[in-house]
Amino acid sequence: MTGVPLPGNGVDEGEKMKNRKRQSLRVAVVAAIGVTAFGLATTTASAKSDMYFAAGPHTVHVGGRIHAGGRATDDNYTFNRFCIQQRAGRGGWRTTACSRGAYHGGGWLNLGIRAQHRGILQLRGVLTEGASPQDKHPRIREVSRTFAIDVR
Repeated sequence: MTGVPLPGNGVDEGEKMKNRKRQSLRVAVVAAIGVTAFGLATTTASAKSDMYFAAGPHTVHVGGRIHAGGRATDDNYTFNRFCIQQRAGRGGWRTTACSRGAYHGGGWLNLGIRAQHRGILQLRGVLTEGASPQDKHPRIREVSRTFAIDVR
């Protein structure tokens, strides 16, 4: 007579339910710890950077002032500098100004730019990194979104 529960075999139903609840709780806790450990193990140990850039107004007359400002930080071990770049038409990007820069930093800038020609003037913020402040060829680490200013 295997498989047939016998009444009075020494373990009551209430005790069995408690054991099942404890076991399911243990399984849930172990699964949560496993998922957390897996998530921590798969994250990269890369440097964290943060950037903010804004420019305006959207429309300006020739000779008018455009305000551009922003900041950038990075916690890597290189020399970082925040720069504002501009381009008119389809030309290349030209650096307008750069912050002083710092190791484990980046810097901030606020400046006014005069609109000199009609057309679309594009502005963006760039975080550059180099080996030292004297580095003549720093590389671009991060680029902000581009702001298009209509110069009339």
